[in-house]
Amino acid sequence: MQALFSNPFQQFEFLQSGTPKQQELARDLEDWKILKSLHGFKPTLAGTIPLDIDTDSSDVDILVKFNIPAHLQKICYAKFRNLPNYSFSEKTIALRATLICRFETKKFCYEIFGQSVEPTDQYAWIHMMVENRFLTLADSRFREEIRSLKKQGIKTEPAFCKVLDLKGDPYKTLVQWNQKSDEQFRDLLLQRGYHIIPN
Repeated sequence: MQALFSNPFQQFEFLQSGTPKQQELARDLEDWKILKSLHGFKPTLAGTIPLDIDTDSSDVDILVKFNIPAHLQKICYAKFRNLPNYSFSEKTIALRATLICRFETKKFCYEIFGQSVEPTDQYAWIHMMVENRFLTLADSRFREEIRSLKKQGIKTEPAFCKVLDLKGDPYKTLVQWNQKSDEQFRDLLLQRGYHIIPN
């Protein structure tokens, strides 16, 4: 796992100098004090907008860690219940109790995804780190093919596995790739016909 200081995705300032959509998100997070409201739960952005593979319908995913589920539910209700389409639910995902809070601002749809483990140990974060490694190493055609599939309604993890011709459950497969070396990433991209961007 990468250390906090070495991973720009854990520092929200990267949005401020990013794409127009990322900059717009930075302003929206600040205007509605969303991250400030979740400060005690280690809020961490995940999903497609940080990776610049989002579409017009992409949500903003925020991963959080809770110690006591009722505390997160109480904060979400207090801070976000008056925003459009607010909802709060509990599910079991990958054998973990998971709390999901959804709401909208005028510009974005948000999904807060809470588990009792660190955000950087949650599968959504691991998926994003693997996806970022492929995107960083490959030429721009790779990113455009991912975005094209997403515009067709294919979810992110299945889109990556389809483009890379990886078999099996896409969500489990990407977690397994978190253990592989950059050389293995490069080899797969070359096998699939993509150019590698030099370091």
